[in-house]
Amino acid sequence: MDLLFYIALLILIIVGYIYKQKQNKTNKNQGVIYESPSIVHIAGHPDLQPNDLIKLQIKNNNTINLHKVFKKQSNITDIEIPIDQLTRYEIKTESQIQKDVTLTRLLALGVLAFGVKKKTEINNTYLVLSYIQNGVQVDCLFKNWTNNQQLGDIISTINRLKIEKNKLAEQV
Repeated sequence: MDLLFYIALLILIIVGYIYKQKQNKTNKNQGVIYESPSIVHIAGHPDLQPNDLIKLQIKNNNTINLHKVFKKQSNITDIEIPIDQLTRYEIKTESQIQKDVTLTRLLALGVLAFGVKKKTEINNTYLVLSYIQNGVQVDCLFKNWTNNQQLGDIISTINRLKIEKNKLAEQV
């Protein structure tokens, strides 16, 4: 009889723990319009390290929340970016990013840079987010390892929120 009591008690504790975890997750995701699977911070953000794994959330209060999946050296785990402070948000392929750096090739190779054949086309895609933080322009570069469509979903969701905000401003 005692064994049955302890088994029932253990089951109640496990069920209570699972219920509490679900409640915490629900409260944490409240107001989230879109949440990306993990993306990788490549460079640019002063509070993030290269190769930090990030969950990007777009919230209905017109903010983007960058949440570090693994806490490394920095104490900062959440970064909030107001959407109206975004100056640029776009998807670029690796070859487009390389073409943006043609001046570097020109400096390295001189006039011969125009005759040197470029590498084959690379289809990796990156999310470029630029915004103003305390009067400073911050340009961030993120990469998705698995699904390039998710980067498009991020851009679409930001565009939708900006359009809705502009409609509300026009009505007032």
